[in-house]
Amino acid sequence: MASTPRTGASEDDERYHDAFIDAAEEAELDHGAARNLFDLRTIIGGLFTLYGVFLIILGVFDSQAEIDKAVGVRINLWTGLGMLALGLAFLAWALLRPLTIEAMVESADAEAEDEEVGGERRARPPAH
Repeated sequence: MASTPRTGASEDDERYHDAFIDAAEEAELDHGAARNLFDLRTIIGGLFTLYGVFLIILGVFDSQAEIDKAVGVRINLWTGLGMLALGLAFLAWALLRPLTIEAMVESADAEAEDEEVGGERRARPPAH
């Protein structure tokens, strides 16, 4: 394990410092592809799109007995179209507003601030 000292770092930081980790962190800052790939919007959008396409295909080939069972509605087709629209909306949202380090840091700061304020509110006794 290669270790290089950083300026202003404590002895413990120097002991566990690794140049490969620094390189990986810098690469993540430059390229957020992995971060965006595992974004929940991408996963949810992909699943809804996949299931929507499956239901559309199933709905196109529904038999008359299946249509009659659903009171004359091609329920698989309409549900598939709705799921496809929702899935594509999630994917478009993930593509148009990708995750950035700055947004994640701001979100984490806001959550920490909310927890501090929430903790103070819980600590006070209710006024009568």
